[in-house]
Amino acid sequence: MQKFAAAFCLFLTASCAASLGAADRPNVVWIVSEDNSVHYLDHFFDGGAKTPYIEAMAAQGLTFDHAFSNAPVCSVARSTLATACYGPRIGTQFHRRYQLAPMPAGLKMWTAYLRDAGYYTTNQSKKDYNAIESDGVWDESSAKSNWRNRKSSDQPFFHMQSHAESHEGRLHFSQAEMQSVTNGTDSDSITLADYFPDTPTFRYTHARYLDCMKTIDGIVGKTIDQLREDGVLEDTFVFYFGDHGGVLPRGKGYIYESGLHVPLVVRVPQNFKHLVDGANGDRVKGFVEFVDFGPTVLQLAGVAIPDQIDGKPFLGSGVSLAEVNQRDETFGYADRFDEKYDLVRSVRKGKYQYVRNFQPYLPDGLMNIYRYKMLAFREWRDLYDQGKLSGPTKQFFERKPAEMLFDCEQDPHQVNNLAGDPKHQQTLLELRQRLYERMQAMPDLSMYPESYLVSNAMDDPVAFGQSHQAEIAELISLANLALVPFEKSESMIAQGLRSDNEMKRYWAAMVCTSIGDAAKPLAASVRPLLDDPSEIVQVRAAEFLGSIGELNPQEKLIAIVNSTSSEIVATEALNSVVWFHDFFGDRYRVKRSDFNPASSGADIDDRLNYINGVPYPPKQKGKRKKPRKKAA
Repeated sequence: MQKFAAAFCLFLTASCAASLGAADRPNVVWIVSEDNSVHYLDHFFDGGAKTPYIEAMAAQGLTFDHAFSNAPVCSVARSTLATACYGPRIGTQFHRRYQLAPMPAGLKMWTAYLRDAGYYTTNQSKKDYNAIESDGVWDESSAKSNWRNRKSSDQPFFHMQSHAESHEGRLHFSQAEMQSVTNGTDSDSITLADYFPDTPTFRYTHARYLDCMKTIDGIVGKTIDQLREDGVLEDTFVFYFGDHGGVLPRGKGYIYESGLHVPLVVRVPQNFKHLVDGANGDRVKGFVEFVDFGPTVLQLAGVAIPDQIDGKPFLGSGVSLAEVNQRDETFGYADRFDEKYDLVRSVRKGKYQYVRNFQPYLPDGLMNIYRYKMLAFREWRDLYDQGKLSGPTKQFFERKPAEMLFDCEQDPHQVNNLAGDPKHQQTLLELRQRLYERMQAMPDLSMYPESYLVSNAMDDPVAFGQSHQAEIAELISLANLALVPFEKSESMIAQGLRSDNEMKRYWAAMVCTSIGDAAKPLAASVRPLLDDPSEIVQVRAAEFLGSIGELNPQEKLIAIVNSTSSEIVATEALNSVVWFHDFFGDRYRVKRSDFNPASSGADIDDRLNYINGVPYPPKQKGKRKKPRKKAA
């Protein structure tokens, strides 16, 4: 009955709204810059680029000082925007999915509801969804899409435009170009993040990116001018924001503030100021996140918000700015990023961000081919290999703590982990519990490896999650044994290793690796898992035994890569292969000739090309790469 009532409400809203014109309802335009966090705009962060057009928008609207992408990479962030749902709940959390997730039953991507209500919806033109696109989402999605193409000037519109002028690829210049091309921004004026080595390469790269942001600012100004020329500027809410953080190293793809904290400015039109509880030039301190953006547009348009989505509006009729300013929490998630796996979750509440590394043994700097096209990435790794880094500049290439706690106000670059500080013990415990509650309530599907989800859950990820909610809670509790002193957790981990449930064996083995050498007493219990019926459990067993020096893990990992029929399992195993290859000296080196994989795929190719020493081999005529993979 409740679902029927909600559906009827949506139908009634659409029927009534169809009779209204543009003058009765606001237009909305989203200007989205790719790959930039707040750290590159002076309007948000000292040392950023001056952006007069964005600042002019702010003077005629609102600046949101705490806006967050829920994920630090394109497809996952954009899927969150398109669905207004948390990725780990609906199965869209892996970057460049192996299988598209269906939308939750009875739910469409929210722009379809705008279109049903009479809006002209256009996208120019990046989608990058990890979910199956609903019917009727866009009137047009192409490089030529524009509100100017609507049949009647009376029709209200929603227009989204994405701009790659700030994309990571803009920093993939060569050494020769760096030596011959002068940036508009002086390298000597740059203030580098605390975790970067202070080198000419990093300064030049940062300066180049500030130039990119100035280009974005010009695009913002041009778009505002187009709206003004068309006589619709004062009927149109204009949002400017970044699609996630980035794009220098440790930004895009990483769950720190540099990966999640995005700029957001909303220009408020004169004719619809009554929909905003705030004055021009106000800076909003409350937290908003990507799941909230779609509901906000629906609220501004007067369109009913579906019950199944996770976000809530921060503008529109009935939304109090005082209430928005009370919001102080955001949820972040990172999973597979191209060929690189690393399961991380975070919750930021107030000034503290709590980060839970479920695979803490994997360094942030684990090879990810597209990242390392950047000279700064490669130089950073070379300096580490040469032993020339110290303090915060080394952290990127070292084992991570299972828990991290940062004071984002006192430590904006997040290099001082407070998790072990007794003064912050209460905050740590509260945020640990809060993250557990959020993951359990969701429930978070990433407690299962991607290979398992694709085989068992992707026909209906939401239904799978709901039916396995109790098991997911048990798996989270098992994973959190990594946070307990080993003498207190050993018997429970051992029980997990003997479980009839393969996912409990999977997590118990991974907890052992997370604990490290202290878990050596369980080596004999882990060894039988090398022959486990589950290939991914075998991977986790090899990881632990190799990490403590009990055996050469590459023999088992290579055998899995060469025998498995699953492209995903092979990619999961190769993640471990490269970790051992790169971070254990010469103990576990491998050669390309060791591999003859039974399955194929772009991520497998990337790993093997790296091992072969040719990350970007020349394209062979007549041979096409599997189309799933493209630049992030």
